[in-house]
Amino acid sequence: MPGESLVSILWKFACANAMPGDVLLRAMCPDVDPREGVVPLRNAFDLNQLRLLLRLPRNLLRTSLLEMMPREQYYAAFRYCRQCAAHGYHSVLHQLSDEDYCAAHPQRLRTLCPQCRRESPFIINSSVIEAPFRCVWCRSHFCYGLLPVRSTTPAMRRQERRAIQDRVLLRLGSETRGVPNG
Repeated sequence: MPGESLVSILWKFACANAMPGDVLLRAMCPDVDPREGVVPLRNAFDLNQLRLLLRLPRNLLRTSLLEMMPREQYYAAFRYCRQCAAHGYHSVLHQLSDEDYCAAHPQRLRTLCPQCRRESPFIINSSVIEAPFRCVWCRSHFCYGLLPVRSTTPAMRRQERRAIQDRVLLRLGSETRGVPNG
């Protein structure tokens, strides 16, 4: 999916490979404590190493990470669209402070868990990886019901994927060249 965040990609990768979060994090970032984790910014990862591990194109991985920017330009709390989460999708656009609504769905982005009302951090650590599309505190799903993680059919409609791709192209421009449009 266009503009999919590395957090979202890793959730799917860990689930598909039955890989514990600490093992996956050590494979990606050997110098990082898996409990502490790392903010998904481009300068925090070796894209070549990540590409080899995940078997994904370099351009797609570049787009899945936030550019190094001042802290006030992105949210430290995980922001999400409940409908996107139900489709097993999270976008890097959701984390940008000037993006208030989902590009695909006419709803405001959220930071609070619908159940416990706490914010999950936008960080890659073992706790986050082991809670796919769920709150790290209470493990409630961010979506409306259970997540169809094992589905092989695209859950989002074509117009939703197109709306996301258009917004990603507008915001991230030439960095997205070569990224499949879902």
